[in-house]
Amino acid sequence: MIKKPYFYLAVTILLWGATPIIVSGLSVTLPIFEINWIVTGFSIIILSIVILTSGRAKIFRSYKKKDYTAMFIMGAAGIFPYTALYYLAFSLAPADAGNINIINYTWPVWIIILSVFFLKEPLTLTKIMGILLSFAGVYLIISNGNMKGLQVHHSAHYMPAYLSAGAGAFFWGLFSVLSKRCRFEPLSSLLIYNISAFLFFSVIVLFFTGLKTPSINEWILLFILGGCINGLGYLFWILALRYGDTARIANLVYLTPFIALVYIYIFRGTRIHAFQFAGLTLIVAGPVIQHALRIRKT
Repeated sequence: MIKKPYFYLAVTILLWGATPIIVSGLSVTLPIFEINWIVTGFSIIILSIVILTSGRAKIFRSYKKKDYTAMFIMGAAGIFPYTALYYLAFSLAPADAGNINIINYTWPVWIIILSVFFLKEPLTLTKIMGILLSFAGVYLIISNGNMKGLQVHHSAHYMPAYLSAGAGAFFWGLFSVLSKRCRFEPLSSLLIYNISAFLFFSVIVLFFTGLKTPSINEWILLFILGGCINGLGYLFWILALRYGDTARIANLVYLTPFIALVYIYIFRGTRIHAFQFAGLTLIVAGPVIQHALRIRKT
């Protein structure tokens, strides 16, 4: 019988792994910032329900004005640019959703790099080797499996999407590092972060990009993405970390982009290439090695 933390983790991975195929599919017919706006709105609704029904609402009274200010800034500088750039990448190249998602999983590498500057962690030789290993995986992906050189046509067509996904990963890494410094209660702070991001998406949609009425099927997918994948997915992630071994759970979550490739194969028939597995393995190898070494030292 599966243990409780691993059940929570499995649900998290299955939910998060569906993001690429849903976002890339919706982006073909809906403006990408409208997708961001609606999805963030659904996330706020679900998180609010979870917080109210779990008795966590009282925690908001313990936060001071400076705490709310810090959370709002983190939402504006973390959740907003990360989600905007991550989803934008899928809209730029919806047919290459699998590779885009793999590039997005460089965020653990950015955590290692940014921790040196913001958390004053030492930059060891092992960390440098891990970083180089991860970026070798990135090169393998953007070169379409050709380590000898970039294919001009492929690079020119997909590079904007890869850069967008990579930039999004940087902001998620920055957000994660800053979160370590603040250490707010996870669910309540995530609600504030999303409210902050929602306000910025509202300005973009209402004043710059406009709106397009989604179909019934699109509304369903938007709710699945915002309410289930983002909202409930984060809840299951918190539960997995709470009841399980944090380091082991953190390493196993790297199965998510592999599951995303399987979803894309099942629902679109897109072939999974060996270089994708190799590139993704290299990308996550650096952070996993760092985790393992940290455990051995403690």
